[in-house]
This record gives sequence, C-alpha cells and structure tokens, in this order.
Amino acid sequence: MKKYTIEFYNDIKNIIPTFTIEYAESILKKGVETYNCLDNLNDFESKVAMMIIKKYIALYNGYILNHTTSKLSDLDIEMIETVPQGGNWKHIRQETRQKSKRLQKIAQTGGRTTLYGRIDYNKPSYTITTCFNRPGNGTYVHPIHNRVISVREAARFQTFQDDYYFYGNKKEILNQVGNAVPVFLAYQIGKKIKDKIGCYKSVDLFCGAGGMTTGFKKAGIISLLGNDIDKSACITLKVNNPEINVLCGDITQQAIKNKISSIALEQGADIICGGPPCQGFSMAGFRADNDPRNQLFRDFIDVIKKVKPKIIVFENVEGLLSYQKGKIYKEIHQLFSELGYNTNGRVMSANEFGVSQKRRRVIIICARDDLNIMPSELFPQPITIEAKKQITAKDTIKDLEIIECSESAKYKSNNVNTATIDFLRNHLSYEDYIAKIQD
Repeated sequence: MKKYTIEFYNDIKNIIPTFTIEYAESILKKGVETYNCLDNLNDFESKVAMMIIKKYIALYNGYILNHTTSKLSDLDIEMIETVPQGGNWKHIRQETRQKSKRLQKIAQTGGRTTLYGRIDYNKPSYTITTCFNRPGNGTYVHPIHNRVISVREAARFQTFQDDYYFYGNKKEILNQVGNAVPVFLAYQIGKKIKDKIGCYKSVDLFCGAGGMTTGFKKAGIISLLGNDIDKSACITLKVNNPEINVLCGDITQQAIKNKISSIALEQGADIICGGPPCQGFSMAGFRADNDPRNQLFRDFIDVIKKVKPKIIVFENVEGLLSYQKGKIYKEIHQLFSELGYNTNGRVMSANEFGVSQKRRRVIIICARDDLNIMPSELFPQPITIEAKKQITAKDTIKDLEIIECSESAKYKSNNVNTATIDFLRNHLSYEDYIAKIQD
C-alpha cells in the first residue's frame, strides 16, 4: 500500500502544501476523513481535499471507486429479464409491453433498436450517454445481470482507469461520465500532436470531468488551465488532477473569458482544446435550435482570437455535421480559417482506437498557418479497425461481474485477465497497452 501513500501525498500537497508524508500515511491507516488541515481552505479547495482523502482511503482499503448502479423498478426488471445479449425492446414479452405506454409507442414505430438493449459481451458497447441509469434510454443493461451498468463500468467503457474518482450527485455523475471524451482516444490525439509538433502545454475549455485533459496529460501534455461551468465536474477534475489550475465559471462572462485568455498567454499555451455542450446538435434526442448553448462555440472562438495557439482541437457530437444542414459545421471551419488556421475535421469512431465503445465523435484539428503543417497529419491512425481486433465489453468489465454494486465493493480474485482490464486497473502503461492490443 506504499504506492497509494506516495500518490496520496503527492496529490494532497497540491492543495495543502504543508502536508507531510507521515501525516498522509496516518490518515490512510486510520481511515477517517475529517481533519484540522482543511481549516484555512476555501470551499472549493476544502471539498477537493476531502474528496482526495476519501478517494485514497478507498483505494488503500481495496474498494472499487464508484461501483454503484441505479435501482430499477419491478417493471423495468420484468422488461429486461427476457432480453438476450445484443437484444433490445423487441425481445420484451408482449404482455409486458402492454404495461408500458412508452413501449407501445416504440413498438408502433418499429425503430429505436438500441432502447432496452443488453450489452453483448463479445462486442464493443454502444455509446455511453448521460442516461445510462435507465434501461429504456439505450443499451445499458449488463450482459448477464438484470441491472444497468454501474458508474465504474460506464467509466471503463470511457477508458477512465479505476483510480479516477467521480464526485457529485447521481445526475451530475451521469453527466460527467456520459459527456466525456474517451480518455484513451484523447491520449492518441494528444500523443500524435506532441510527437509531430512538440506542443506540450494546453488550455482545456468545457473540460467536464477531464476525459480530454487526462488523455492529453498521459501523452505528456501539461494542462495550464481547465474551465467548466459545472462545479461538480470541476471538483472531479481537480481531485484526479490536483496539479491543474481549475477555473469554475461561465465562459460567456467576459471576466472569465479574459482570465482564461490571460493565463493562456502568460504561460504560453500551445494548444486550446474543448467540446462546447451539444444539446442542439445531438442525434440522441430533440434538437433545440434556439438553445443558447448552441452558440457556445462562439465563446470558444473568442478565446482563440486572443490567444492564437499553435493547435486547436475541437470536439463535438456527430450530429453537428447535419445540424442546420451542415451550416454550423461549415461556419466553424470558416471562422477558424479566417483566424489564420488550416482546418481538418472528421468523424472518429472510438472502437477503432482501442476503446470498447461504438462512440462516434466529430474532431476538428486546426494548425496555425505559419506552422506549415496540414492538420490531417495530426490525426492518429486507427489501431483496432478490424472487427477481430476491437475491444469487447467482456475484455473491459468481466472481472466486475462477480462483485455486487455498492460503495463498499471490493475487488475479488478471479481468472479474468485481459490486457484491457490490466490497463484499466493501472497494471499496464498506455504504451504497453497499445503494444499488446496491436499484437
């Protein structure tokens, strides 16, 4: 357990510089979470420090972080118990369908084949969204259990490693996990950019819980600043990356925008990355043309105008391509071009990049004109494009199937040993994991 003592000490001293390694060790051994050392911190710092302590006490004692699931109604369980792996609402008994007006409407249309879906152990999962707490919202039913996947299982499909702790209430955590860029995909994007150009300092806007930030960090890119309006997401980001300057605030406010730009300029940001909220662009539900969040990409561009970084990485949902018949997508490219950037955008399928999830996202990479490099050269090459090489749900979560979901869930010894599980449990480095899945 010395490993966790050292990691705890290194993390907590970013919040409380006077912390000692001896004090860190005594806290983990005692297993209590209230201390005098928090007295001089502001509310945000205090909450972050408390959650760092909670996280490391759990890890020190062998607990699985966030392995909790949503309670289902009797009707929900009746619905899903007849659905096989890879199946959906069409496998629900006819008499059970009659108990749900929603199911009756779905049956009338005959579509939406991902709803009430059960994950197939032998394939990547479907997209993990912010609604994985209900079986009727997508394909979130566990492969062998009559429950939806746990937060930890969902986080694994997003390639967050098991020591990544999510803070917040149920809804906040659903949003953090479901909205994240898969960490392993972000790592490959960041590594390609760093290796090709030598950029190593980024500012992360609309950073959420830190999927892009963490992936870039693992690729050797330092985050100078992370910004988001969601306080719980900011706490999650800071708990897991306490060395990062986190600014919790509304980017539409000029004071926040000015602060972001000032830090980026003073500290020499090479990269600005981010994914403005996509409620109006998403294909997952109703598109709200008048949703003010649809205009947040303009605030992103306002920062670009001031900072003029070498590289821009812009992430969004696939629905952006067809929103307003592609007008907004073209406008984004045009605005970046007018600011002096070469642009290239494409849809990246996470399952082709070693992620066990069929998540498709639009990634736009822009390179400043004076760099004399085409942004198409900054996209990583797929590493699991062939179906036989793709990472499956079994590869990702099977070791957790024998463990009850609860705050006190602990790892158990079993014979499950895949490269993906080893990687997610921090037993393999990113480089070694890529080597293994490419064999």
